[in-house]
Formats: sequence, C-alpha cells, structure tokens
Amino acid sequence: MNMAVFAGEGDAGATGHPEAQYGKRLEIVGGLGVGPCMDVAVSGNWLYAIGHGELRVADISVPASPKVVGRLANLGNTRQVEVRDGVAYITAREDGMFLVDVSTPASPAILSHYDSIELATGIALSGPVAFVACRTFGVELVDVSDPRRPRHLSTVRTGEAQSVVARDGVLYVGVWGTRELVICDVRNPRQPTIIARAPLDGYGDGVDVRGPYCYVATGHHSRGLKKRDDTTDPGYGGGHGLEIFDVSDPAKPVFVSRIKTPRLYSLGMDMWEVTVAGKYAFVADTFNGMFVVDVSDPGKPAFVAHRQLEFVEKEKKHSFVGGLALAKDHIYVAGGYTDLHVVAAPGLAVPLTAEPDRAPTIPPEVPADDPQFRVYKPDGQVYAVAFADDTALVAAGAAGLHVVQLSPEIKMLAEYATDGFAMDVKVLGDKVYVAEGKGGMSIWRRKGDASLELLGRYEVKGQSIKQVVVPAPGRYALLHVGPSALHIVDVSDPAHPKLALKDSRLGLLYGYQITDGLLDGRYASCFWHVTGFYWYDLYGGPAPVYTGDNYAQRMSGENGTALIGKNMLVTYGGKYFLLSPKETRPPEALPKFGIEGRNLDGKPSVFGTTLYVSNRYWGRVSRVDISSLEAPKLLDAVDLDGNPGVVLEHNGKMIIPAGYQGLLVER
Repeated sequence: MNMAVFAGEGDAGATGHPEAQYGKRLEIVGGLGVGPCMDVAVSGNWLYAIGHGELRVADISVPASPKVVGRLANLGNTRQVEVRDGVAYITAREDGMFLVDVSTPASPAILSHYDSIELATGIALSGPVAFVACRTFGVELVDVSDPRRPRHLSTVRTGEAQSVVARDGVLYVGVWGTRELVICDVRNPRQPTIIARAPLDGYGDGVDVRGPYCYVATGHHSRGLKKRDDTTDPGYGGGHGLEIFDVSDPAKPVFVSRIKTPRLYSLGMDMWEVTVAGKYAFVADTFNGMFVVDVSDPGKPAFVAHRQLEFVEKEKKHSFVGGLALAKDHIYVAGGYTDLHVVAAPGLAVPLTAEPDRAPTIPPEVPADDPQFRVYKPDGQVYAVAFADDTALVAAGAAGLHVVQLSPEIKMLAEYATDGFAMDVKVLGDKVYVAEGKGGMSIWRRKGDASLELLGRYEVKGQSIKQVVVPAPGRYALLHVGPSALHIVDVSDPAHPKLALKDSRLGLLYGYQITDGLLDGRYASCFWHVTGFYWYDLYGGPAPVYTGDNYAQRMSGENGTALIGKNMLVTYGGKYFLLSPKETRPPEALPKFGIEGRNLDGKPSVFGTTLYVSNRYWGRVSRVDISSLEAPKLLDAVDLDGNPGVVLEHNGKMIIPAGYQGLLVER
C-alpha cells in the first residue's frame, strides 16, 4: 500500500488521494463564507456551525446554498455541537458547555453556561442527560431536563474521552491515549459503570451507533508502533481509519473489521469523527480530509469517495476537517482553517434519521453521610480554598466566591458573584485574588471576616484564567491564561494590574501547573506538558525574566509540583522526585520515591512533614508522612466521587476542594 506520512510539513501539491484506493474525489460546490469552523450539525432545514467562539445558524432549505440568518459570539473555545428540540449544546473545552436557544434561528441566545469538570470536548444527548466527554477526566453526565439550569449528575472515569454517543442506556466512548472503545451502562445516570473495553488500532475519538454496530474513527499511531519517533515504522501515523464492532451485546463487543485512511501524524488538531447514514459511513480525518465508506457489508468496508480540503499556505498544511453533517446529496464539512464547505455527494449523502432510544431516567438524589468529612456543598463545583485566619474562601465555580465558617459548624458567611467561574483563590495579607475564568483575575481587599471590597481586575480578551499564584512579597501574580499561556502580572497597584511578562510553550496547561511559591525567594516555575519546566526570575532585576533554564521533559497533566526546601517536589510515574532549576538528567536517571501499591501522581502540597497528593483525574487523595523523603509512609488513602483540587491543611485537619462533591472538611 502506497501511504505517505504527513508529519506537519505541508505539501502544496495536488489536493486529494489516489482515487483507485480512496474513491472518487468529491467537489466543493459552495461555502458559508464565515471563516474557520470546528464542527457542524444539521436539524431539519437548519445548519449550525461553530468556530472561533461563534455559532452561525444557516437556512439550508436549498442544501447547496446555505444562508446565514443568525449569529452568536462569546462562546469560548468551541469544539463540538449537537442540536435537539430547539437547543444547541456546544462544548468549549476549557470554557465548559454552552446551552443555546436556537428556536428562533435569527436570534440565538444563551440559556446557560455549564462549568464542566475538565476540557469539555465531546457531546451526546439521550433523554434528560447530556454526556460530556471531558478528556482525561472521563465522561461527565449532566441533567439537562431544564436547559436553563443544567446540573452535575456523575462522572464515569473511562480514560481520555474524546467523543461519545448514547443509546438505550448505553454510552459508547472513543478513548484516546489507551486506544480503546469503552462501553458504559448509564441506565442510572447517577451511578454509571464501565461494562466493556475493546482495543483499537489507533487513538480513539469519534463514535456512532447504528443498528447492532458501533463505528469508531481513529487516528495518530497504530497500536503496533514500537518507537514513537520512528517515522519508518509502518505504525507511525498508521492508526488512522474506521473500526467496526458488533455491539448486539454491549457488554461483549466483537470486532468486525477496519479500514485504513492514509498514514498521517500531525499534532495540534488531532480529532476524528464518524457519522453513519444509509449504507455509508462519513469519516472526518483532520488533515487527510473526509472519506465516504460503504458499510453495507460491515465485514467488508470499502472507500467510495473522499475530499481533502485545500492547502493553506499560512499553515503549511491542508485545512483540517473538524466535523461534518449531512443533507440530501450534500455533505457540510467544517474546515478548521478555511470555512464551512458544501461538498456535493449525489447518491451518497442522506439526512440523518434518529433510531429509537430508550433513554435513561434520573432517580432522586440520595444524600450520603460521610463518616470522615463534613461537607460544604454549594451549587457550583469547588475548585480551591484559601484561608484568612480561620475563615475559608471557597472558589465555587459557577456559584462564585464563598466566604465560609468551618467551625464549630459549617456556615456560609457571604457570597460574591464572579464574572466567570471561580476556579482558584489565593490570600496574601489583606488581599484576595480570584481566578474567574472568562472574568479574568479579580483582586479584593478583606475588610472583616466576611466582607470583601473589589479593588481591580485583570482580563485577557477571549481567554479564561484558571489558576492564580501570588507568592510573597506579593508584587506579582502568576496566571494560567487560556489553554497554554503564562502571564506574570504586576499587582502592586491592585486597581491597575499590568502585564509584566507573557510566555507560552509547546504543550498545554491542563491546570495547576504553576508552582505555588518561589525558590530562593525569587524563582518561579511553570511546566507545559510537552516541553517541560521553565523558570522565571521575578526579583533579580527591574522586571521578571525567563532565566533560560528549561527542564525539557514531557510531563502529564496529572503531574504537579510543590516547594520543599531548596528544591521542587515533582510527582511523576506514580512516585516523586526532587528537581532544581539546573537539573538536566531525565526523570528515569533521578532518585524517585514512592509507596508500594499507591500511585502518587497528582497535585502535591506540603505541610511540615506531611505531603498531600490529590488527583482530579481519578478522585484520589493521599496523605503521606515524608519526615524521611527517601522513605515515604502512607498515612491515609481517600477515594472520592468528586474531582479533588490542591489539598490544604488547617488546624491539623485535611481540607479538600472536591469539585461537585463539595468542600470536604476532615472531622
């Protein structure tokens, strides 16, 4: 098979693939003229396209000539869209999920903005439940029976969930890094359970279910790849294609067949989608374009047509396909660098028809009595907590900032609305600093136990702020901005905070990757998951500077750091090691310390000789005695339904901000 590897270096030659192998090249016959699009959905005679934080609604009563009639902006980092009963459900990665009223196409309006547990990526609907694929956190189940007031139900920890589909109380999940189709029983949406896992040859993403078959779109490297950087290995970029499973018994999926699209490996826009209508599967394969596959015989899928999008000189790549939707004889293709394209597909494309769905019903919530913790449970998810004397300041997501008394009884003293989701909070002296998502960073003055006065705000247009660190003496705040930027902000004048340094490196800031505190009273650190740790000198000159020190080791969003003496404690590979700015040896060459039978990946915090490690992915909290760093001893292991943030210790008690499970206060 003649397969070319596309590894990010563009070729401005012919657009398309060999027709003898991938079917005829379909023609683009029109476009929406709105610029780059990430995804598209069709409902009746209306098309819904998302991209660059906007929703466009178009009339497709003439399928070849869509006409925009409505527009809505400020929707964040838009990724996927589903439409049902006049409501568009739009995932927006770090910006959560937007529920939009599209019953009047000319004037779409936001009904609600939901704070998802992590990067809201995939979306599926079944009855009163929205299933939100939240990447490494798994799939979040959300009650959308009232679209104006979505409510968290539960989480199923599937691994790195990209896309989802649900039918008859069963959830099908395309899982990325572990290359799996994961199948879950969601008939009780408050207690979802995994019932099956099936291996895929590529990284899992798009899923669809039709009749007794599940179709999975895959990409990146084949499972057989021996070395990740060996471009000569047939598995390099060989994971792209479509896989078909018989799910007549969802608990026992049976592999039926697969068909491979061209080899491809290109980071940055790595998503794949499949939609099945009639006897064809329509596969969106990013830079490869889209493919039409005859699946009338599921055991022998065959290419019948394809369309690669045009080469974009600025990007040095063909435009990637983010998603697609169908009308009679036409395919609407979301071009991530270009536009919403109309592709003629006579005799191939037909409108989707819904199959019967025995949707789950939501049982009443039964409050749990926890023998280890007292619980403060606001309406939003609890991301973080800070203390001003004995008063807790709680970053409570969509519920804003709460001021809470924890003893002798838990009692809310005051609440302050935030302009976005309250995602982090720090206290230094009489100042309170709050990361408010889209609302930026707010700075407040404490005037008493519960009284706060707003002093100023730092905002970045179109970007969310998720973490704030304000190390003593407090001239600078370090902020996690958007998906991958670090801002160091001068807050010496709280009414007029100003940017002092901005940096962004290859990789993502999944969350809490800025170290809380300074080495030697002046050096700050932040790590990106691909390129590792970078150090910044805050007080060695008139303004902060990058020191030139980079510990260039790939990390995970699960990893974290805490200051300990003259070093940083870094969690890695289920253990921890100590790191200094001048270290160059890889983690494998450094002494690492751990506890047999307990994984210590997560976000660490140190109080005296006690180490706490919280893992938001898997709901784990570990309390560890590190009086001897080389011989840590497990003191306590807590496994939670919620997503724990950085643990604090107050008056000798463990305080856990546990997401939608609330603020947990050790008894």
